[in-house]
Amino acid sequence: MKKLHVAVLSLTIILVLLFFSKDHTLLLPPQEPASPFEELTHKKPEKIEEKPRLTLPEAIDKIDRINLREIVEYLASNELEGRMSGKKGNKLAATYIKKKFDSYELPNESDKFTIKRVNPGPKNEIGDDFTENVYAWIEGNDPILKDEVVVVGAHMDHIGYGPSYSRTGGGKIHNGADDNASGTAALLEMAEAFAAMKGQNKRTIVLMAFSAEEMGLKGSIHYVNNPKFPKGNPDIKKHIFMLNMDMVGYLGKTKTAAFNDGSSSPDVGFLIKQLTEKYSFAKSITLRGSGGSDHAPFYNKKIPVAFLHTGLHEYYHTPKDTADRINYEGLEKVAKYGFELAWNVCNAVERVEFDYGSYNELDYTHDHGQK
Repeated sequence: MKKLHVAVLSLTIILVLLFFSKDHTLLLPPQEPASPFEELTHKKPEKIEEKPRLTLPEAIDKIDRINLREIVEYLASNELEGRMSGKKGNKLAATYIKKKFDSYELPNESDKFTIKRVNPGPKNEIGDDFTENVYAWIEGNDPILKDEVVVVGAHMDHIGYGPSYSRTGGGKIHNGADDNASGTAALLEMAEAFAAMKGQNKRTIVLMAFSAEEMGLKGSIHYVNNPKFPKGNPDIKKHIFMLNMDMVGYLGKTKTAAFNDGSSSPDVGFLIKQLTEKYSFAKSITLRGSGGSDHAPFYNKKIPVAFLHTGLHEYYHTPKDTADRINYEGLEKVAKYGFELAWNVCNAVERVEFDYGSYNELDYTHDHGQK
C-alpha cells in the first residue's frame, strides 16, 4: 500500500511539473483554430492608393506645347505619307491615336465605313475602300445628365500624295501639319486632361478622331447618321454640343482666324464671351461661322457647335504644310481654350440650347469659312 501511495505521489509531481513546463499547453484542452475572419480583424487594412483628383487649372496645365509638338511631328512625318484615308499612313495614325487613348486609360473603339479610292501612292498603290473613325469616351457622373453627350472632334486624315485636293498637283507627300495634325494633337492633349478629371464630368464626353474629312466630311457625316453614343441607347438627339478643331496651328501667323461666334446657340455664345475675357489672344479673333469641316454635319442635325480655326495660309493643301511651321505656343493656347469651353458646356447646370430661329443649313464647301 505504501508503494502505491509513493507511485501516486510521484505521478502527481510529474503531472504538476509538466503542467508548469513551457509545453504545458499540450496538456490543456484542444483549442478551436482561429477563424480566418477573426485573424483578418487583427490585421491593419491595406492602404489603397487613389489617384488624386485634379482641379480644373491643374488639368488645363497638363496641355503642353512640347507634347503637342511631338504629336504633330509624328503625324506629319514622311513615314505617314500624308495620312490619306484608306492608305497605310492613315492606318498608322489611327493606331497611334488608339494607343494614346489607351495610355490615358480611356475606353475607345474604331468605326469603319466605306470610301472611294483616290490618290494612289508612289507605287500606284490604291489602298482600301474603307477607313475608320476612332472614338474614346468618359461617361458622365450625373445619373440624369450622363446620357447627354458632349463631342470634341478633329480630323486625322490628309491628302496623301495628291493630286486630288492638292493646290499644287501630285507626286509629293502632303504632310498636313496644320491640316490637321494640329487639331488632332490638340484633341489628344485635351483627352489626357479630360482623363485626369475623370469622375468630375456631369455629362458624357466623347473624343472623336475623324477620317475622310478631306473627301467631303465623310467621317463626321457617317457618325451623325450612325451614332454610337450614349452607350446602350445611341441617339444623335442626345448630343448637346460639338467642338471642332481644324487647322489650329497658325495662331497669330495669319490675317484672320475663325472661332465660331456661338450663333448656333446663345448659351455657347455666352460661354465663349466669358472665355474671351480670360484668354486674351481670343479678343482679336474674327468671329464667323462656316461649313466645310466636321462640325457642319452636327450643326445640320440641330446640335450647337463651335469651330476653332486659326486661319488659311499659303501652305494649305501643299507639300509645304510641315511641322516646323507650326506655332506650338499658339497651339497650346487654342487647346486650353477648347478644353475649358468643352468642360464648361459639359458641367453647365442646364444644357446649351440650339438656336432654331437663326438656323440656316450649312453646305459642306471645303473653305473653312475663308472665302
